[in-house]
Amino acid sequence: MKKILLPFALLFFLFFLLLFPSQAFSYAKAGLMLWFYTLLPSFLPFMILSNICIKTGLLDKLFEAPKKFWKKAFALSPSGAYALCMGIFCGYPMGAKITADLYAEHRISKQEASYLLTFACFPGPSFLSSYLCVGLFKNTRLIFPTYFILYSSGFLCSLLFRPQKSSEFSYLKKTKKEISGSDFLGNILDTSIMNGFETITKLGGYILIFSILQGISSIALRSFPTLGYFLQGITEITTGNAALSKASWSFDLLYPLILAFTSFGGLSVAAQTKSMLADTDLPFSSYLKGKICNFFCTFAIAFCLVKIVKAII
Repeated sequence: MKKILLPFALLFFLFFLLLFPSQAFSYAKAGLMLWFYTLLPSFLPFMILSNICIKTGLLDKLFEAPKKFWKKAFALSPSGAYALCMGIFCGYPMGAKITADLYAEHRISKQEASYLLTFACFPGPSFLSSYLCVGLFKNTRLIFPTYFILYSSGFLCSLLFRPQKSSEFSYLKKTKKEISGSDFLGNILDTSIMNGFETITKLGGYILIFSILQGISSIALRSFPTLGYFLQGITEITTGNAALSKASWSFDLLYPLILAFTSFGGLSVAAQTKSMLADTDLPFSSYLKGKICNFFCTFAIAFCLVKIVKAII
């Protein structure tokens, strides 16, 4: 089945580019502008600095102090807590990227890395506040409820996938050789920069492809708007949520749905995450299970919260 569907999908994609060049150009341009003006300046510095922190062992100094808190609250090592924090504050797909880097450097075990993939991949706070609350809903009062819903949903998912017995972290690398200035400038910094550019370039390619795919779905399903809204929301969250916000549905349904699609991340983020894990043996299924759980959990919390607030008011 896969051998039939894949060539058909590729041919369909190619014909769209040839038969609708202006639309394809417009969608591709929108995707590239999103990458160039948003992802490149916001993600690349964090990627470079994060690689430096991991390779120099700076993480141990930053996250070692509250070690007991990380273990009791999230069943994580200090290095795993770093991946969680980066996933929360930097947004998709930094949680998966840092998790893969830490695992590759033997800072966390495979069990902990797989566990992190189920709940450490979040939309960034700036995306939630600026794009969703202010841009789409035009209501700043939704900012803190949105934070609460998305992050509490992630925490609940972590409880569902939490290992019964936390793995011991004593076997992981603890000894670190002294790093000279020349080694740092000539090796670690250079490697971190190249790794950051390689990763951000991959993300740009995925965003471009999925922007065009979303454009195809919006044209093909123009006569079926409800199906089109759902398909666009599943494909890519930025433009998908923008399309969904135009639906003539009540706020009681629209708000939980948009937050649910945001917590899921879309197929575009899933493809980006799979790319981040390509050089490891970490299971992509852990990420998918966590995101599907997150989708339903977020929708349930948001829906109940909207109903409770309306009942009180």
